[in-house]
Amino acid sequence: MKKILGSLALLSTFLFANSQIAIHGTSTLHDWAMVSDKVDSVFEVNGSDITKLNVSVQIKTLKSGDEGLDEKAYETLKIDRNNLITFELSEANIKEGVIKGNFKVLDKVQPATLKPEILTLNQVKGSFNVKMTDFGLEIPSVMFGAITAGDEVTVKYNIEK
Repeated sequence: MKKILGSLALLSTFLFANSQIAIHGTSTLHDWAMVSDKVDSVFEVNGSDITKLNVSVQIKTLKSGDEGLDEKAYETLKIDRNNLITFELSEANIKEGVIKGNFKVLDKVQPATLKPEILTLNQVKGSFNVKMTDFGLEIPSVMFGAITAGDEVTVKYNIEK
């Protein structure tokens, strides 16, 4: 019975969390954003510490509302090789308002030190900037390079337990 209750509690973490990931960028034509409400997370606490925070989003769930932009983004992110963007916590310090971990896109892992706007035992919310080229991604362009995306994107996250 304990195993069943434990499994249901863990499952509820995935089913009832109101988590969201959004990626905001620029281009020579206009700003753009892709959003996913389908975020998988394992968010565990022990006492007054966050002990585990693993977050992943399937790239195909990121949507901009513009099918052409979505397809170009999926091509850039090489979803035929890997369909996940992940963050894995290595350290959290709620008092200082800092979390550290590893951000992974494709096979490239970059350490990240984040200072969320909200950092509690139930929610981590904030944003950080990252360059696509840091992950070996080519800057997307269309119309023979007449329209190109900016290298830097802002990742906005709201992870709730």
